[in-house]
Amino acid sequence: MPLTFLKFAGSVKLVVLFVVIAQIALADKPVSDSEQMWVKLNIASDTASFRINLPQDGCVSILSTIAGRRQVERLWGPRFMSRGTYKLALPAGRVTNKTGTVELFKIELNAESETGSRGSGERQFNNPMGIDFDTVRNEILIADTGNDRIIRLTRDGRLVSQHGGFGLSFGDTSEEREDSLDDPFDVASGGFSNFYVSDQNNKRVCIFDSYRSYQGTLFPKVDDRRGRLDRPRGLKVDSENNIWLVDGRADRILKISANGDKLLELGGFGYSTMQLKDPTQVDLNDNGEIYIADRGKGRIAIFDRLGSFLGEMTDHLKSPTGVAIDPDGLILVCDDTTNEMGLYTPAGLRLSFFANASDNTKLRRPSDIAVTESHIYLLDSGNHRVLSISRKKQAIRVPWQAAEAVLE
Repeated sequence: MPLTFLKFAGSVKLVVLFVVIAQIALADKPVSDSEQMWVKLNIASDTASFRINLPQDGCVSILSTIAGRRQVERLWGPRFMSRGTYKLALPAGRVTNKTGTVELFKIELNAESETGSRGSGERQFNNPMGIDFDTVRNEILIADTGNDRIIRLTRDGRLVSQHGGFGLSFGDTSEEREDSLDDPFDVASGGFSNFYVSDQNNKRVCIFDSYRSYQGTLFPKVDDRRGRLDRPRGLKVDSENNIWLVDGRADRILKISANGDKLLELGGFGYSTMQLKDPTQVDLNDNGEIYIADRGKGRIAIFDRLGSFLGEMTDHLKSPTGVAIDPDGLILVCDDTTNEMGLYTPAGLRLSFFANASDNTKLRRPSDIAVTESHIYLLDSGNHRVLSISRKKQAIRVPWQAAEAVLE
């Protein structure tokens, strides 16, 4: 692995060349450069250039290891690229003094099992609309909308617990349980082992803990007339424990703090690209970019963390209902008109799609998605069931290293 420094007197200049080759063919005879994946990193004073040879088609990401942690930071990608040699440029400041890998990968999806049928008994559902995965307890959370309850399942579909039950809020709390729900649309795990529920007809977001205990209404606060909700739908808790909420009939997205204060609002009804129509679900990637299932406009709308419009995804979409970001930064979208779940790059290119369960029955009005490293849990609302889909990743990784700048 040659590492070369060039110093120029009288100026600040750095050129670092780092070359790593990954051989992907196991054979006694040598393989040509075109059959290998290799990376050359060249760093000047303000630009880091990655020259990458790809021996096959696939998605490419440039990753950096975060010192002292097991986490990685995604510097670039994922983006689908055909076989060939490419040059990619990044700001030098994002690379200097860091190490990482360039990754070429593919994702394979296969249906494994189904849980559920129509009804109100154990492991039965009635038009469930929202799903999430609790990474702390390794449990699947389901908003069983037609049965006015939240269901918790193990990974293999066994019942853990249920929460809620039908109840309307008429102002006389003495006649109803506080934890009663009316058409709960979504559930999201996060912060201190809590989970949050968007309670549509009671027009609120409420909190439960993992021991069936109702913790109260998070939003809106009792005296907040301006913060009233109209059919709250999708929920997502971000890495800072802020709650992102789809306010369905108001055609907007709200960012709410862990103590119930509104921090940001975006969207609103209208015909510009900045505005939304009948949104259903929301998710965020590692960079804080916001992906919204904008069902009425047949797209996934993308905003930055401050609410500025970045773009949209429309490929093969008619009425997208669910959106989820997978661990590799790819986008999963389900559509209740095409009855498919698609796997997309952030640029909106559909890589593959999924339309049948393991018993070869077709999806019917899929509504939401939860994803882990190894599995995808797809809520097949029209068939009143949850699909478990294996997620297998095949990858070639080439390490890179950027040394310290040499100052003259």
